[in-house]
Amino acid sequence: MKSHEIADIFPLMNPKEFKELKEDIKQNGLMSPVIIYEGKILDGRNRYNACNELGVRIITDEYIGKDALQYVMSTNLKRRNLTDSQKAVVGIKYKKYYSIYAKQRMSLGGKGVEPVPQQEQARARDKAGEVMGVSGRYIDEAEELIKKNPEAEKQIMEEGAKVKVLLREIKLEEQKKEIEKVKEVTGAYDVIVIDPPWSYDDDDNYDPDNRRVSNPYPTMNTNEISNIKLPAKDNSVLWLWTTHKFIWKAKEIMEKWGYEYKICLVWNKESMGIGKWLRCQVEFCLLGIKGKPYFNNKNWRDIISEKRTTHSTKPEIFYKMVEEICAGRKLDYFARKERKGWDVYGDEV
Repeated sequence: MKSHEIADIFPLMNPKEFKELKEDIKQNGLMSPVIIYEGKILDGRNRYNACNELGVRIITDEYIGKDALQYVMSTNLKRRNLTDSQKAVVGIKYKKYYSIYAKQRMSLGGKGVEPVPQQEQARARDKAGEVMGVSGRYIDEAEELIKKNPEAEKQIMEEGAKVKVLLREIKLEEQKKEIEKVKEVTGAYDVIVIDPPWSYDDDDNYDPDNRRVSNPYPTMNTNEISNIKLPAKDNSVLWLWTTHKFIWKAKEIMEKWGYEYKICLVWNKESMGIGKWLRCQVEFCLLGIKGKPYFNNKNWRDIISEKRTTHSTKPEIFYKMVEEICAGRKLDYFARKERKGWDVYGDEV
């Protein structure tokens, strides 16, 4: 590994910190030497720059250890009071170096170097997380964020912004673009299933970075949801998913969309979930109609039972029921995956 790469793991100080460092050196002199490794600054870039600006003599020392990378990590982590988001950003660079090591190992073993297998990438990520004191997944989220918005690194390192908050803002913009695509759909649908990303931000003590029931995707408030223009036929069926908190508001939104509420379907998830007043185990889907759509049901009841899977994913038995009861062109709005025989729209498909 090149020494200048090692030195670039940790970013320079922000202007306020650098000014304080200069004042300290001006009053007390340079208390710690700048560490040099293979002709490059391994530790002390900020001190070096401050001394240059002040005209103070720079004291240096040569690093003679074996693991220069570990030295940089240990000295900087002990010295700096980094937030989890800042640690994740630094962890991206540490992950890169472990990937380089993986390429070198594979090359020596005669396996080639491109690309690094997914298993090795995951190992590099988890190692970086272990060293930085954050999860490997959080480092991946920081990397995804910076790829989408390079300015985010500066916002996190210099302004104290949070990875999850910035990433949520980006995903919300992406979701809005998906919504616009739905608005532009040609034709209309006989059957619409919609699972809006209800927002819980108005709850007391809401913390978007640390909340048991916070969504892993961007949310919309009830006004934004009600303003969605559904591409529905004059004679159509609507299945509107909601939770305990929004069940009455969901009925109002359904009526605003021009549908007449008929009945509420209950999904028994077969395992206890979370909840403030009672531990919740069910979710609801309101059924509404517009005009005189095709609807043929002889066997299905107002309750279905199936174990929950991933967050917000609806049960397969529900789609089986809808396909048996309803006919015509079908839309799954805010879908989590593609489905044969359906048009699907959402930020994950």
